[in-house]
Amino acid sequence: MNMIKILLTALMLFSFSHAKHTFKTYDDMCEKIDTQECINESSQIKNLQIALNADKNLNLNLKTDGKWGENTKIAVQKFQEHYSLTPSAGYVGIKTKTQLDKVSKNIKFSKAKIVSSSSATGCYADFKKRTNLKKSFKVFKDRSLLSKANGKNTKLKIDISEQRVRLYVDGKVALCSPCTTGAKRKLEPNTRTIRDKSTPKGAFKITEKISDKRSTIFGKFYRNGKMVYKGDRRKYRGPKAKYKGASLKNWMRLTSSGIGLHASKYVKRHAGSNGCIRLPYKVAHTIFSKVNTGTKVSIVN
Repeated sequence: MNMIKILLTALMLFSFSHAKHTFKTYDDMCEKIDTQECINESSQIKNLQIALNADKNLNLNLKTDGKWGENTKIAVQKFQEHYSLTPSAGYVGIKTKTQLDKVSKNIKFSKAKIVSSSSATGCYADFKKRTNLKKSFKVFKDRSLLSKANGKNTKLKIDISEQRVRLYVDGKVALCSPCTTGAKRKLEPNTRTIRDKSTPKGAFKITEKISDKRSTIFGKFYRNGKMVYKGDRRKYRGPKAKYKGASLKNWMRLTSSGIGLHASKYVKRHAGSNGCIRLPYKVAHTIFSKVNTGTKVSIVN
């Protein structure tokens, strides 16, 4: 029996020491936000650059410096276009990482540092110390706390001055992420009128959750397949046209007037929405899954 245990242990150690490199073990590279920021370890980005250079179908000559930049993003887009990976936006998600594994299976990579977003900065106190909360796109996650969230022990806090949302579980910060609240001076593209679209402050509760909602107020009008208007449907004065509401994935309503939290690719480091709280896609999905209708939400400045 002891000999069998020894042999099994030796086999496991051999397997680990000879385990194949896989891009799928890396965090997603380049967040789904308009800035296309990348906060991955430089060793991961360097291996990405090596894999892209080694693809003979592309003939790239990237500098393998481990720094995310415009050239690396463009190279990723070319890679995605060649292998018909959509959207070809330079975002290295699971589909792109799977294809990278296929084309780089014979390449010997240096060991990359694998760090999850929650442990990259330790506890939340450390994250606050090391992060410029008003400017950074970094997201803090405490996976242990998140696993304990049941909807009844959660609450949300949106800080307008920091443009940050915090999810609390049992009174502790389990997630802290950038968000975008309503702009005090918002230009309506069609009326050319500047209006105050500030997000209301105060205490609220989530009154509705819809995973795939379309806006009944903001969207686009089409006539004969061509877009003829974009914006507030209540202000459209043209001929009859087909309306398609803007996507509001992972919608969490706060007010009867249409203010809520939802996923968006337009998450910036300043107020800029029409009043809703925009969240990065993955953050919106996480929060949506951890809160219930009735969860308390405070909006402060």
